[in-house]
This record gives sequence, structure tokens and C-alpha cells, in this order.
Amino acid sequence: MHTLSHTIYAACFSFHMPLFFILSGYFMHPERKFRWGKELRELVGTYAVTACLVLVGIGIAAKGLRVSVREALKIWGSAAIYAAGDVSQRALWPQTARIGAIWFLLALFWAHLLLHIFAKLPYTPVWVVVSFVIGYASARWIWLPWDIQSGMCTLAFVYVGYLMKQHDILSWLKKYPVVWAVMAVVWIADIAVFSGFSLALNEYGKTPVLAAVGGIAGTVCMIGVSMLVDRIPQPQVGGALAWVGQTSLALLCAHLIEDDVLPWALFLTKIQTVMPHMPLWVVLFAVRLPLDFFLAWCLSKLPYVNLWFYPMKAKQNALKNASRIA
Repeated sequence: MHTLSHTIYAACFSFHMPLFFILSGYFMHPERKFRWGKELRELVGTYAVTACLVLVGIGIAAKGLRVSVREALKIWGSAAIYAAGDVSQRALWPQTARIGAIWFLLALFWAHLLLHIFAKLPYTPVWVVVSFVIGYASARWIWLPWDIQSGMCTLAFVYVGYLMKQHDILSWLKKYPVVWAVMAVVWIADIAVFSGFSLALNEYGKTPVLAAVGGIAGTVCMIGVSMLVDRIPQPQVGGALAWVGQTSLALLCAHLIEDDVLPWALFLTKIQTVMPHMPLWVVLFAVRLPLDFFLAWCLSKLPYVNLWFYPMKAKQNALKNASRIA
């Protein structure tokens, strides 16, 4: 069971964040002017709103647990300002808590900004590599706030996605399906020797080159699986997946809020005493997944706030307003 759980963990963490950044790059247009308003609103703004909701929840939870609200807000306020995905011993000032999964919003902002700059310079691939090397090397002795170094490294994955679109790699992969098998072998090799992979802190495990290449290979494999699913002649499947895609940001932020706010260690200890033979991962899925969907639904019902977590709703409202004016 331990081996199975480790394999599942390794498989998921080997590609899930590279996939996100690669797909983001696939839909980028760095040849255009950098849209400061859009990037600040959708990435930095969403981070700020979520962090504020976390702090509100922390204050309420501290009050309910009868601990110092001031001390709790001091700890988590520092975490929100630093914006690190995990606690680092190399931080500029000591951190005892991490803001968690929404670190990627700020990292993506920096990656987008850097790619817009480098795309207009000669030797763009060289600048991308230099950015990665500086971000990776500097993280060995200091960890800066606001995910600057994460953005410098994840830029490489964003650039890979951009190149995939530029050179129509998907059509090429359809033409030569043997490449899928090669990618699968590389991904399996990466999973077999997986020793940790955290883009949040620029940690690539004991085999950093294989981890980076394996993340790209795993992404290509998952794109292939998605293409197969897209062939299923059931509109309900496509509709359900589209809905999940539109809700994914709200789900992630909802999960982040409950993960930071609720004392899960205390809850799980009590649950284990009542149901000692029930695997904790089953309890987590049975409780937290419905909770995350409920919180995401709550976010969708909050006026103005919902526009941060449901970008499609914001675009639809903008189109409606534009049509009314016209």
C-alpha cells in the first residue's frame, strides 16, 4: 500500500505543475503588448483576494479555538506577504507558515512578464535558460518573497508551451504517434526515481534534469489522454469537463482556504480514534472534496468577489455590458 501511494504521489507531482505552466504558455501571445491591467487583476488580484479570505478565516478559527487572534494573524499575515508555497529556511525573515497553493499566481505573473520581455530580444531561448539558471542557483542560498525565483524558473515551462503552439507540436505528435510512447517511457522513468519536485521552492529532487524533462513528458502524455477523451461521442462528458475547467480556479482557492484555516491535524486525530481502521486518505477525500465544491459554490454567489475566481463570468458580464452600451 505504501508503494502504491508513493507511486500515485510521484505520478501526480511529477507533472501537475509543469502541465499548468506549459498550457499557460501554449495560449500566450508574448509578441503582443504586456497587458498590465489584465495580468495584475487575474493573477496578483486573485492572490490578494484569496489571501485576505484566508486571514478572515484564520481570525475566526483562532477565536473559535480560543487562541491569540493577534498572534495567528501575525503569523499568517507574514505568510501572505511572503507568498511562499512552502516554508523555506532560506527566507529573508523567519516563516512558520506558508500561504500554500496560490503561490503559482504570482509565479505565473513573473513568468508572463519575463516572456513578454525576452520574446522581443534576440536569442530568446538563451535568456530563458539564463533566467532558469539564476532562479535555480540563487534559491540554493536565499529565497526571495513574492515567488520571483519561482517565476524565473517556471518561465522555462511557459516557454515550452509557447513553442509547442508556435511549431504546432500537437499536429506533429498526431503524425508520429511513436513519440507518445517515448514520452511515456521518459515519464515512467521519472516516476520510478522520483525524489521530490517542488516548483514552489525550485526543488527538483536528486535528478533535476530528469525531473524537468519528465514533467514535460508527463504533460505531453496527459494532453494525449485528453485528446482521446475528447473523441468520446458523449456531449455530457465534454460539458462536465468544461464545467470543471471553469471552476478549477475557484476549487483550488477554496481548497487553499480550508487547508490553511481548518485545524485538520486535530480533526484527523479525533477521526482516527473513532475509526482506527479507516484510511485517512479516504476520510480526506470523503470530507474535503465536497467541502471544496461547496466553498467554490459559495464563491460563485458572492457579488464582485466571484469575478476574481470565475474569469469566464467576468468576460460574460463585460460582453453583456458592451452589448447594452452598443
